Amino acid sequence: MEHYISNEVLLLEQLTAIIEGDTQLKLSEEAVINIETCHRFLSDYLQKDPKSLNNLSVDSMSLLRHYACGIGERIPNEIVKLMLFLKIQSFSYGYSGVRLALVQRLIDFYNHGVFPVVYSKDIPDERIALAHLALPLFGEGEVCIQHKVYSAQELEGKYGWQPLSSEGREADALLNGTQLTTAYGIYNLSKSLKLIQWADFVASVSTQVFGGNLSAFSEAMQVVRPHKGLVETAEHLRMLLKDSVLSEHPQAFSSMPEAFCSIPQIHGAVRESIAAIRKVIKTEMNSVTDNPILFPETQEVIFGGNSHTLPLSLAMDFLAITLTSLGNISERRVFYLLSNIGKEIETEIDYPIFQRIIEGILNENRRLSTPASIESPILFEKTIDIKGMGGSSAIKCEQVVKNIEEILAIELILATSLWKKKQFEHHSALFKEYLSFMAEEEVTTLKKQIEHTIRFFEMNNE
Repeated sequence: MEHYISNEVLLLEQLTAIIEGDTQLKLSEEAVINIETCHRFLSDYLQKDPKSLNNLSVDSMSLLRHYACGIGERIPNEIVKLMLFLKIQSFSYGYSGVRLALVQRLIDFYNHGVFPVVYSKDIPDERIALAHLALPLFGEGEVCIQHKVYSAQELEGKYGWQPLSSEGREADALLNGTQLTTAYGIYNLSKSLKLIQWADFVASVSTQVFGGNLSAFSEAMQVVRPHKGLVETAEHLRMLLKDSVLSEHPQAFSSMPEAFCSIPQIHGAVRESIAAIRKVIKTEMNSVTDNPILFPETQEVIFGGNSHTLPLSLAMDFLAITLTSLGNISERRVFYLLSNIGKEIETEIDYPIFQRIIEGILNENRRLSTPASIESPILFEKTIDIKGMGGSSAIKCEQVVKNIEEILAIELILATSLWKKKQFEHHSALFKEYLSFMAEEEVTTLKKQIEHTIRFFEMNNE
């Protein structure tokens, strides 16, 4: 399959399908014209105004090497793959002045699965990650190919690619941008969109085991408070519970804890928050985030702040807080499930361990939900006086996403165990599928059950 890079607005689902599939990238005719037109404009501009060389950071390989100071663990290849795509997309609009050959080499990296090694330890500056992304183009740094790390110098022998030389402001263009934070934002958002769906499913199983009722999810309840996310959640729950063992007869409000009767309100608020974050990510992944930006049409070179990450940093901090709320209600449901265990189903299983594990994960989430966007390290660089902290926000948000996967998995494992003890006969098609999936291989330890359940989440679009 092929995808042609162009000016067409990309949707999240389109980009996710491209990244996850075996899709080869090619430049559209439109993109080629954009890139070559802007490169010619920059060449003419530099010839007419030689004094602009310093302002445009021309031939700044030393700057690339300076910023390539990342430490810690490697960023996952799926994130680096997204970064490559986003950098290619940004250059294709024709506002950076880079050569066609440089964009084509980025495409070669993407198509051959050659992923620059980028480090993730507390990245306060986007340029640190982007420097590591760029160096292999010039025969420096490291790359990962099929999970094995090579020196970038070995690429010529493996693929016949001679190292490029930095021309014009190419090194500077590679250093500027929001590709690290945007890549993590796309990854975190895509996971979150699936998690909110799975959270409804898990909650529906727990509600049946607890013995709740459907009245709190009724359409009449949502009409009088018609938040879109709330309405969508209640509708989803009614669909999941339509053939359930629950009674549809209204009960007193106090008879069902908020962890159950307020699922539409809490999950709905999470849904709406994710929808707001989605708008930010969609705009960013279709944007030019270089500095300066070259405008061949008007013969202008404009310096500005398009590479600032605060719009993304705020979004990622908000997403971390939002998902932590999803974990909070899951923990409360687990508490009530444990409190509701009758003597008739007592076993040797240490059921309280489920809540203790979740509480430990939640404590980490609460710490990670402290916004990084409110920080701004004091730097000696006079023109870079306030940081967006996008990388820090996005990377810690990724950990929150992973933690929520574990929390929901633990809740589902507990609810399923109690379901079996109570010998309920009504099973939804999706729940039957989960039971079948878990029975396919012997899963003994809780750790393995959690991993297996998360794999079920990942393999299925609820």
